[in-house]
Formats: sequence, structure tokens, C-alpha cells
Amino acid sequence: MDSRKEGEVREGDAIEQARADREATDWLIRFNEEPESPALRIAFAAWLAASPANVKAWGDTAHVSDVLSRAFAPSPMVVPIEHALDRRRQRHRLVRGLFAGGAVAAAACILLWAGPSLLTNLRADHVASTGEVRTLHLADGTLVKLAPGGALAVDYSDGQRHVRLLRGTAFFDVVHDRSRPFRIGASGATVTVLGTAFEVQAREDGVDVAVRRGRVRVACATAAPDAILSVGQSVDMACDAGKALRADTPPERIASWIDGQYVATDRPIRDVVDALRPWYRGIIVARGEGLESRRVTGVYDLRHPQEALAALAAAHMVRVTQVTPWITIVTSD
Repeated sequence: MDSRKEGEVREGDAIEQARADREATDWLIRFNEEPESPALRIAFAAWLAASPANVKAWGDTAHVSDVLSRAFAPSPMVVPIEHALDRRRQRHRLVRGLFAGGAVAAAACILLWAGPSLLTNLRADHVASTGEVRTLHLADGTLVKLAPGGALAVDYSDGQRHVRLLRGTAFFDVVHDRSRPFRIGASGATVTVLGTAFEVQAREDGVDVAVRRGRVRVACATAAPDAILSVGQSVDMACDAGKALRADTPPERIASWIDGQYVATDRPIRDVVDALRPWYRGIIVARGEGLESRRVTGVYDLRHPQEALAALAAAHMVRVTQVTPWITIVTSD
């Protein structure tokens, strides 16, 4: 390709990206005006899938903007339309400044861009934001507590009671109905309620279930054996690997996050950091072998993640560095 054609390609790419940037800003404004519109979600998903430039533009406009606004805002807010363009220009200046700051800041920016899955949020009926424990009352009276960052889809059509935990952790207190079993799909597993209150955590590689009251059955679509749990029992099930690790858990410790606590009993430091992430209004970047090898026991206040990280640093030779008001680096040699 000669230099003239190469220049034309670059110019065409720049025009395409500028078009996508403008449209991404329009989508941001429309979502602020109609956050619960199903038709808007469908139209947006089609727009997003139409071009890689659209994906990039939305990554810049929404993901980074959302994290930055939550980091600085004292409470959740809707962005006024008249400020949308000003915020967009400010955001791009901040992003350029982060990349100019070096490799650590650049890596953090990539994490910002890759944040919570937008498509998962679009599939969900309920999403809990950073630091929010969202309380849901389903149509049959079942109570759900959705942990920060969690995403839940509900299907009560055709006489069934089926929900999908698309991401994160939730606590269910299910109303008993023998004629309509309550089922939860999460990470390749199905949890069938036999009359109970219990916690479910969806992970990329499996599902954790712990029972506070009653009984549940946890089953994989594969040939892995089912697990029936009763009060104080838990299972860590990886369906793809065909593994199920059972344990006993004091019932009063199950779903302690509802009260803003994380109870660690001989857990790797990384588990504590991971538990704090959905409560932190920004990004926590964690690195170092010590985060896996060193184990801790204690109770950590999820509602004050910065103080919890400081407690880890003081007691377990962990270094915590706040790079910006919204990015914290946790390292352990």
C-alpha cells in the first residue's frame, strides 16, 4: 500500500471513529433519559454489534466515565444532558493523562475500559451498583439481596420460577411452593430450592452455594454428581472440571456481606482484595505471589474498602498505593 492510500485509510478510520464517538455520547444521554427502556436496550445492542468502532467509542464514553463519576460523586446521580459533552471532553483529558503517566496507569486504564460487562447488564433485569446491596421482592414474595456488582435476570413466565445469576453474588430467601420449584442458573450449574434461604456466588469457573436455612440441590448440566446441601453446608462446584468441594460454614457467617462484612477464615489475601472490589468506587489492581501464598483470618469492613486495605497492609506485609483517587495498587512480594 502506497503512502497516499495508507493516509486515506487512516483518514477513513478517523472519520469512522469520530462518528462512533458522537453516537456513543447520544446513547449515553438516551440511557440517562430512559434507563429502563427495553426497546432502547435492544436498539443499543444492535448498534454496539454493528462496528468495532462503536465498541471502542462506548468503552471510552461509558465504562471510564462511569467509574470516574462514581469515584468523585458523593452519591449516585443522573448526568444532566447539558453537562454530557463537557464530561466527555474532561474524561478524554483524564485518560490521556493516565496513559502519559506510565505503564501502571496505562494498565489501569485498560482495566477501566474492560470493566463490568455491558452486555451482561443489558441481559439483566436487576443490577446492583458499586457499594450497593440491592433488595428485591419477586412476584411470589421471594426476597433477594443482590451484592454490589451483581446482575440478575428473572423469568416467571409459563408458571415457572427461574432466575439467572449472571454475575456476582446473591442471597435468596425463597417462598415455598411445591408446585413451582424455584431454580437458579449460574455458571453452568442449576440450584433447585427445596425450601430454604441460601447464598449463591457465580464465578467464571464455577459456582459457590452456602445454605443458611433449609436445603438445596446443586447440579451441573454435565455428568458431575449432584450436591444436596442442608443448614451450614456449602459447595464450590466447577461444572466444566467436574469437581465439587464441600465444606461446613457457620450459618451466621453466610452472606455476611449484607451487613457490610467479609469474614475470612484462613483465606488467601487475594480473596479479601477480590471481596473488596465491588465496594470500591474505582479500580483495585492486585499483583504479587504473596497475595496467593499468604493467608489471613479476620473480619473486614466492606463499606470502607480503603481502611480494610490499610489493615491488610499493616498486618500482612502488603503495600497499598493510591495512584489516583480512583485507582489503587495492591502489591505483595
